[in-house]
Amino acid sequence: MPPRTALLALLALGCHSRVPVATAAAPEEIPALLDAAAADDELAWQRLTHLCDDIGHRITGSDTLTQAIEWSVSELEQDGFDSVTAEPVQAEGWVRGHERVSVLPDNRLLNVLALGNSAGTPDGPIDVDVVVVTSFDELTALGDSVAGKAVLFNVPFTTYGETVAYRVAGPRLAAEQGAVVALVRSIAPVSLNTPHTGVTNFDETPPIPAVALTLEDAEWMHRRQRDGVAVRIRVDLGAHSIGTVETANVVAEKRGVEFPEQVVVVGCHLDSWDVGQGAQDDGAGCLLAWEAARDVISLGPSKRTLRLVLYTNEESGLAGGSAYPGAHPSDRHVAAVESDTGAGPATGFRVHAVDSTSGDTDPERAARFIARLTDSDFTARENYAGSDISPLVKTGTIGFGVDHDTTNYWPIHHTRADTLEKIDRQVLQDNVRLTAGLLMWLLNTDDEQLE
Repeated sequence: MPPRTALLALLALGCHSRVPVATAAAPEEIPALLDAAAADDELAWQRLTHLCDDIGHRITGSDTLTQAIEWSVSELEQDGFDSVTAEPVQAEGWVRGHERVSVLPDNRLLNVLALGNSAGTPDGPIDVDVVVVTSFDELTALGDSVAGKAVLFNVPFTTYGETVAYRVAGPRLAAEQGAVVALVRSIAPVSLNTPHTGVTNFDETPPIPAVALTLEDAEWMHRRQRDGVAVRIRVDLGAHSIGTVETANVVAEKRGVEFPEQVVVVGCHLDSWDVGQGAQDDGAGCLLAWEAARDVISLGPSKRTLRLVLYTNEESGLAGGSAYPGAHPSDRHVAAVESDTGAGPATGFRVHAVDSTSGDTDPERAARFIARLTDSDFTARENYAGSDISPLVKTGTIGFGVDHDTTNYWPIHHTRADTLEKIDRQVLQDNVRLTAGLLMWLLNTDDEQLE
């Protein structure tokens, strides 16, 4: 079913629910109201263009992230919300600095990106031999023989959830075995000599220089090792921590008229990596959530409270998502929606339910919501809904992730190629309509439907 038709189906459910919404539009009025809302589509595109072209990438601790937060507050104050607030969040900042990795003895430069939380080489370049592994088990089996060397994790992409573990945990595990440099094959299915950055977590282990390599260079080094040819590299990085910085979640709220204490969150993350423009990840997701919320407001009052949250620090620490529940300890969050898998066409939603007592995934509860969505001609499946809403989901809030087609997402994820021209304007608006329909149902359906 086309997103517009599905939206009308869900809106009709909301308008015919047991307790009517005060002054809500009748189903037959909704197409005209949606056409009126569509007249503002130009504003959403203008805002995304400004975010990408005028502000640019937005890493935690940067002036550009601060600028994006201040700009978002100013713009949202014009959109009909009852309140707009920048809620302070403490997060760890990190600066990339210069990055130069070359192959000795001819100093052939490699195309690399340092990983978030990587250490630099403050005393000057270091020369190290490379050892290639294809799994954590292989690393463990090498023991302390990797001490003083660079470990390269050359692990082909299967799914993001499986493969990203080598970027997140690999450098720390290599450091614990004495490695002085970590190299990670970029977490991507294809490459045009393109490195992909991302966070790595050292926890209590002293950080070491850690960089992402292109798929091409990772495979070349692996072939050399299999052929018995040593690979030695020179690493020169300016990466360093800047300690704790103050940032903020941007929170805009429209109070419900029947059950204002029940909150439906729709969100995204406003920060991005410091390469590209953060257009897919997650600028388009922010404008999707923002515009869907504006469309819902334009259709009149809802029973429940709608809260738009532009989270901070998702990329390098999830401080915004972690801080949000603590800033609203007495609120009853009945549902949370997130868009953070690019800007491809979305046909439905990923549904994630957790038993708040055990912390285990609750497939039966997820199945009930999936059945309700599919009854309204949406596609829905059980899966992880999103990072920023995961702290809410762990407390028992039902989570919904906008289920984008990610075919064109992973090849440019966390790269310099994440720029505005990759966004299809019509697809973005279709995704807005789809998400607005879900929000209207969540905001206006009967109580028992959200249990």
